[in-house]
Amino acid sequence: MNKSSPELTDCVSALEYIADQYPEKTAIVDGDTFTSYKDLQASIERRSAVLLAAGLKPGYRVALVAESSADYLSTALAVWRSGGVLVTVYPSSGPEDLEYSIATSDPALIIISEGVDRAHITTAARNAPIVDIVDFHVTEVRHDALPNPEGLREPLFMICFSSGTTSRPKAIMLSAAAIYNCANTYGEVWHLSPEDKAIICLPMAWLYGLASTSLAVLLRGGTVVIVRRARPDMIAPAIEEHSATFLAGVTATFGKLAQYAELRGGDRPAFPSLRLCISGGEPRNEVAFSRWEAQTGLPVLDAYCASECLPLVTYDPVANPTPQPGSAGKLVPRSKLKVLDADGAEVPVGQVGEAYSTGPGLMLGYWRDEEQTRTVITDDGWYRTKDLVRVDEDGFVYVVGRLSDVIIRGGTNISPAEVERVLQQHASVGEVAVVGLPDDVYGQRVVAAVVPRGLAPLDEAELKEFAAARLSSYKVPSEFIAVDSLPVNSTTGKVNRRDVATLLTTEKSQGRA
Repeated sequence: MNKSSPELTDCVSALEYIADQYPEKTAIVDGDTFTSYKDLQASIERRSAVLLAAGLKPGYRVALVAESSADYLSTALAVWRSGGVLVTVYPSSGPEDLEYSIATSDPALIIISEGVDRAHITTAARNAPIVDIVDFHVTEVRHDALPNPEGLREPLFMICFSSGTTSRPKAIMLSAAAIYNCANTYGEVWHLSPEDKAIICLPMAWLYGLASTSLAVLLRGGTVVIVRRARPDMIAPAIEEHSATFLAGVTATFGKLAQYAELRGGDRPAFPSLRLCISGGEPRNEVAFSRWEAQTGLPVLDAYCASECLPLVTYDPVANPTPQPGSAGKLVPRSKLKVLDADGAEVPVGQVGEAYSTGPGLMLGYWRDEEQTRTVITDDGWYRTKDLVRVDEDGFVYVVGRLSDVIIRGGTNISPAEVERVLQQHASVGEVAVVGLPDDVYGQRVVAAVVPRGLAPLDEAELKEFAAARLSSYKVPSEFIAVDSLPVNSTTGKVNRRDVATLLTTEKSQGRA
């Protein structure tokens, strides 16, 4: 933004300002379709008019269950322009998660893209109209959906779902200021500009794909290049065709692209147009990032936060162009971070403790779950991340572990308890414990330790098929390892997951898996 720009507080007015500044500039590249800022703004206004004519009222919730696209961005902004509350739902969700997300958010309207499982949405829709995102033939909305909670510190603007640190995704409520602050802060810290062309291969149902990257780029006048799948054979040509300058992803994105570049070979560095690479959603994987830098000459910088309070930590590529090994970067402007011990006292510099954060991006709470909200938001307005971190004397933040047992695969959170609950239903499974083991590409892979029921050997293919029919694909274990018994805590009798991981590593190294 230049010095004469108005004081902006939300993404709708900020995008309108940018469209007025750069009307003919390309805002979005979606396949063969190039959309200018002027045309993007016109699409937002048309879709907003359709929603209002159909009866959408301020505060009505609109669920968007769709693949990333130019229509996704214009629809999201149109919902906000109309005064609606955007509910983002992963189109790749398994049947149970999909039904849960729709039933929980209780929307007045549901917008889907081609390929989304309409049957499971209809089951949970409670007569909410379901329309296609491309045709956008909206003629009516529900008027009997549950009202939004009262007493929120700011009006509700968006509900997004966590990718599952619990057995079910958590519905996170966010304000307009939180979304704008996220996009504006990342644009500021990453020095995004109208010269930037960003490859967006992240799902826009994820805040990382929508606010942290797509909107951050658009609100700085840059160009969003949409790649629907994080596959190297799709990303690499897009980088080269559009001379992309910015690539954001998860560890697996850079690991796979490094492998792609290695196989392709060549005497020159790969992807020379790139100036900025950001990885988020999981701790740094220095092995994967070293392979990437060997092929491109460009480091991978980091971003660390939670959807409940973002942004938080990242790298400024001008101030700190070289990442500190193991560090996610430094605290961003306007956000706060403190590191506490088990007694609630701040730890000395360099010591490990639990990270608490706050700032303009702090969530309004979990949708209709005040009890869960109170467990993570302190009385004085700090979010308890349940992550163990340390901060060095230079301000670099290192994520060293998690208080929970969540598995992070390719930037996506997976609840072991959910996977275990499904596997325990299989007749051949006596006991089961699911853990994450290291993976050079995805960061972690999901592995199940199974005590068989009966004398028959485990049928891994059958167990995978059983799990795949009941879980989202990324939650299905890649390996099932038979064990005689599960290690337990001698005091509580609970399964000790750390010991399970050690056991599985030993079993594999000794060739007994």
